Amino acid sequence: MELIDYKGKCDKPICLALGFFDSVHNGHKYLLDKCVQSEFIPAVFTFANNPQSKISGMSKQCYTFDERVQILQKIGIKMVISSYFDSKFMRLSGLEFLDGLTANFNIKKVVFGTDYTCGVNAMCKASEVKEYFISKGIQVEVVDLLCVQNCKIATRDIRELLKQGKIEQVNQLLPYPYFMIGRVEKGRNVGGNVVGYPTANVAYPQDKIEVKAGVYKTHITIDNKVYLGLTNVGAHPTFDDYNFNLESFVIDFEGDLYGKEIKIEFFEYYRGISKFNNASELKAQIDSDFKRVLASKHELEN
Repeated sequence: MELIDYKGKCDKPICLALGFFDSVHNGHKYLLDKCVQSEFIPAVFTFANNPQSKISGMSKQCYTFDERVQILQKIGIKMVISSYFDSKFMRLSGLEFLDGLTANFNIKKVVFGTDYTCGVNAMCKASEVKEYFISKGIQVEVVDLLCVQNCKIATRDIRELLKQGKIEQVNQLLPYPYFMIGRVEKGRNVGGNVVGYPTANVAYPQDKIEVKAGVYKTHITIDNKVYLGLTNVGAHPTFDDYNFNLESFVIDFEGDLYGKEIKIEFFEYYRGISKFNNASELKAQIDSDFKRVLASKHELEN
């Protein structure tokens, strides 16, 4: 995977997919597959941050830039061209943005959706973008929006479902289960020492939308091996810890996790966060959660 700045240069012949691809949902994958299937090197333009951070003040993303790169690579994209959406970029007209792309990159074909826009105030619509590239002798494929139950798959809907903890509905709209990546850091040593279960603590990414606090069934990838997991998202009120983070019980893992980057995939929302009277009550609840998650252990064996 090549990562190139928007202001950089590359002479390789590319098929370029245009969009933000915040949630990289099934509609995005449908478009990206068109790019991958072309005769040219499949590439994507995206933003490293959330454009809404400058437009409306909303900085949180469904996926961080690094997470999106992982998904794009899995889909088959070979090059990611990115830019930070800052005050200067926000003032670019559609023509200035497109001129920058065609001047710096050897674009042979472009792929984008019928709702694609670019430039200040999104004034440059898909029809104008199409005309621009055709005038440059570049192949154009405008992709119809993918719908579910006659409705366009939209990132804003996925964001709301995440806030509601409806992870199973989210996963139906994504090509791969919703996930987070992070590095294991020192925790409070409550898991192993008090409750009896060792845990992996990961700071919640600051630029990532906060999913509904609670306990989830997860799969956790460590050194390319997948383990069954139980992940607490949010605070730990039983121990008067109100930091919003990720604390995962990794089933059947033996070894030192500190400093390792892990991937946490979410599959099912079990329950909300509760404050128990003591560690014994919490352990009893976690025992019950463990029985529930272990019932699905066959998923990793198939």
